[in-house]
Amino acid sequence: MAFEILKYSFKSNLLLGSIEPDYMLKLEGIKSVELFTKNDVLYEQGSEPKAVYHLRKGKVKIEQLGQDGKTRIVYVYIHGDFFGFRPLLSNEKHPVTAIFLEDSEIEIYEGNEFIKIAKESSNLSFNLVEILSFEFNVWINLISSLSHKSAKEKIALILLILNEKYRNEDGISEIIMTKSDISKYSETSKETVVRVIGYLEKQGVLINKGRTFEIINHKILEIIAEGF
Repeated sequence: MAFEILKYSFKSNLLLGSIEPDYMLKLEGIKSVELFTKNDVLYEQGSEPKAVYHLRKGKVKIEQLGQDGKTRIVYVYIHGDFFGFRPLLSNEKHPVTAIFLEDSEIEIYEGNEFIKIAKESSNLSFNLVEILSFEFNVWINLISSLSHKSAKEKIALILLILNEKYRNEDGISEIIMTKSDISKYSETSKETVVRVIGYLEKQGVLINKGRTFEIINHKILEIIAEGF
């Protein structure tokens, strides 16, 4: 069975697809654009949701502090992604914290007005349902994969996921993430990440440039991630 990397990625970039022109104008009217720098916090776990966000440039990591006191990265959003609408729709507080991984530009849609427009626009409502349904499948895929893999397999999987997220328009990918964050994302220890990355480097799977990583043998990394 071929490795399917897309089953670990949301489709929130399609949120405004086929939206009626009148409603697009209304959405433009409730939108602002802001710039953020690396490590800025967009919103915190337990805070009230106030907006829907569209990442025009940059990356955002989504962290969750568990009852066991451990912080886990549960997703990384990239340019083009929309997020923040789930707690607005469910009228609940943010279950996660959003932190910028790099300097970013983001569109902010006022939350209450966005919900009003979503109730009026059948296409926007349908897109939300479709995206949320797909996101549920992505969560299941990731949780299921991480739950039965060894530490080395988990880290290999997360590196493949990150490789896609950091791919530029020219098809070149250079992962820029700390080993500490990779451990949070893969649910392993930082020491294990250091050891596994060292092993992968010796095997010629990736190049470790200190703060960045370049995968040079995707096939072998896929085989490791699948446990073959």
